[in-house]
Amino acid sequence: MKQPCLSRLAGSWVTLFGLLISMGVVLVLTGSQLGKPALAAPPTVKPEAVPEFLAEKGRNLSALKAAMSIQSTYEKDQSRQDVKGFFLYRRPSDFRFQGMGPAGNALFELVIKANVFELYIPQQSKIIKGDKDCFARKFPDVAEIEGLIPLMLLQWKQVRFDRLISKNDEKMVMRMLFQGKVWGATFEPQNLYLRKLVRLSPGGEVDLIAEFADFKSGDYGWLPHRFEVRSPLGKWKTLVRIEKIETNPFLVEKNFQLETMFSTKTENCR
Repeated sequence: MKQPCLSRLAGSWVTLFGLLISMGVVLVLTGSQLGKPALAAPPTVKPEAVPEFLAEKGRNLSALKAAMSIQSTYEKDQSRQDVKGFFLYRRPSDFRFQGMGPAGNALFELVIKANVFELYIPQQSKIIKGDKDCFARKFPDVAEIEGLIPLMLLQWKQVRFDRLISKNDEKMVMRMLFQGKVWGATFEPQNLYLRKLVRLSPGGEVDLIAEFADFKSGDYGWLPHRFEVRSPLGKWKTLVRIEKIETNPFLVEKNFQLETMFSTKTENCR
């Protein structure tokens, strides 16, 4: 039986959460030491050494805050949702996202810590909580995108370089293996800015595509202010525009705890 998607439970907005994590992903992949201009990748970095090089570039990221606008479209029912949101990340795996409606009202809050998630839906005065395995079963659309986290955020050393597909002055394309899946990654060869990720299903079909763009000049020129993730098989697409970002803010445990305004009921994820 088809599992209900998270968007149906939270006003069609929470499917966007996994995408916001990708923003933290890109920071780690494309940033040099935070707060400084990104340096060009040394010409001596060989394709097989790229995962280790990227892991080293992102090692100084401890936390971030971001505000962004998000637009999602769903081909199956020809629907579209727009939301603004605020995102917190703390190494190694703490996330919090608050989705806001057009009038500034809170639509939902989602916290993921270690192997546990909590989803607060104010309109329903309800908190849904459980482990990440249940989260993946109940909300497969979000889990698909969230699968990008370990690959790109912290575990590049666990990525196995397979082969170099192509390289010229404009791009370098690599094939990689991670957790039993095949990925294609496209980089700018001069600085190893990540431009595109493609994941293949076991049957060899493309099941997830992420593209990064709108790099700026200056100290944060390495940060893409626009990225898009789409699922050809799931027939959805989400576009994120980053409006402002703060790297390495001071975050404490309380920042990753839900604070409800009204009496709420708790529902265990099953």
